[in-house]
Amino acid sequence: MRQQQTPAKPTMRDVGLLAGVSQSTVSHVVNRTGRIPEETEKRVRAAIEELGYRPNETARNLRLSRSRTIGLVTDAIASSPFAGRVLRGAEEYAWEQGYLLLLVDTKEDPSLESAAVEMLRARQVDGMLYAAMAWRGVDVPAGVAKLPSLLVNAWPSGVHKVPAIVPEEAAGGRLAAQAVIEAGHRRIAFLGGMADDPARIEREAGFREALSEAGIAPCEKWILSGDYRIGSGHALAHALLGEAERPTALVCGNDRMAVGAITAALERGLRVPQDVSIVGYDDQEDLADQISPGLTTVSIPHYEMGRIAVMHLLDALASGLAPVGASVPSSLVRRGSVAPPSAPQGPC
Repeated sequence: MRQQQTPAKPTMRDVGLLAGVSQSTVSHVVNRTGRIPEETEKRVRAAIEELGYRPNETARNLRLSRSRTIGLVTDAIASSPFAGRVLRGAEEYAWEQGYLLLLVDTKEDPSLESAAVEMLRARQVDGMLYAAMAWRGVDVPAGVAKLPSLLVNAWPSGVHKVPAIVPEEAAGGRLAAQAVIEAGHRRIAFLGGMADDPARIEREAGFREALSEAGIAPCEKWILSGDYRIGSGHALAHALLGEAERPTALVCGNDRMAVGAITAALERGLRVPQDVSIVGYDDQEDLADQISPGLTTVSIPHYEMGRIAVMHLLDALASGLAPVGASVPSSLVRRGSVAPPSAPQGPC
C-alpha cells in the first residue's frame, strides 16, 4: 500500500511566482528589508496568505544575527493594577512586528534584577527595556547598557545613561488643575502624594503653573501631602472641607486619594460635584469609571509608553543607531466629578 505523501511546504519561490515578483522581493517583504512599493508588498502578502507560507525563523534569525526577542525587566509592574498597561502596549507592538517579549518582574529585588538582566543577555535578546511601576530615577544594572536599551516610566540616575520613555508629569498636573479652572473654580486645593515623591513634585509644579496662567494665587495652606492611599485622601479632604472657608475643588495626587476625598465630602453632607469638584490622577482601571460620580482624572500614558518604547527600540535595531527617548503626553478623562461652583468665587 503506497504511503500518502505530505504536501511540500510552500517556499519563497512559490510566493514569488504567485505574486509575479522575484524571490528577492519576497525576501525583502518577509524580512522587512529594502524599500518595496506598497502595491507590490500587498500582492506578496496576499500570496503568502493564500499559500500559507511560513518563513523558517531559525534560519532567518541566524542569517540576520537576531533572535527577534526583546527582554523586559520591571520592578513590580506585573502586580500593579494600572502600570501593567506598559506591558500590554509593549507586548502588542512587539507581536505585531514579529517579536516576542521576554518578561521578568523582579518584585523590587536588586539581586534578582541583575540576575534577570544577565539571563536575558545569555538568551541573546536583541534589545532590552527596563520599566518602573512608579516614575522615578533608576540605576540600571550594567548589563542593560550593553545592549540597545530604553527605560520606561523612569530616568537614569546612575552611571549608565540609558535613554528613557517618560510621561509628561508636569503637563498632567496642568491638565488636572485646568479641569476645575475651566469650570470656574478659584478656591482650589492640591492633595498630593509624599512631599519628596518625584511625580508629586512635577504634578504640583504643573498645578501651580496652571493657576498662575489663570491669574489665581495658590492658597499655600491648601497644598498638602499624603501617601496616595484612600485613607490619606479621606483624612486630608475631611479636614479641609470642615473649614468655614473651604475649597470648592480638590485636585488629588491619584485616583485612590480622590476616592477618599469623595467619601469625606459625602460624610460632610456635601454633594459631588455640585458642592465640591474632585479630580484624580491615573485613570485606574475598575476604579475611576466605576465610582459614582465617575471620576474626572488624568490618564497616565502607560500603554502608549510601552508601545513607543518597543517602536523606538526596533527602529534603533533596524538603523544601527542608538535608541532615542521620548516624552509622552497624558490626557484628561472627563467624567462626572467636576461642575461649576455653586457660589461666587473669591480668594482663599
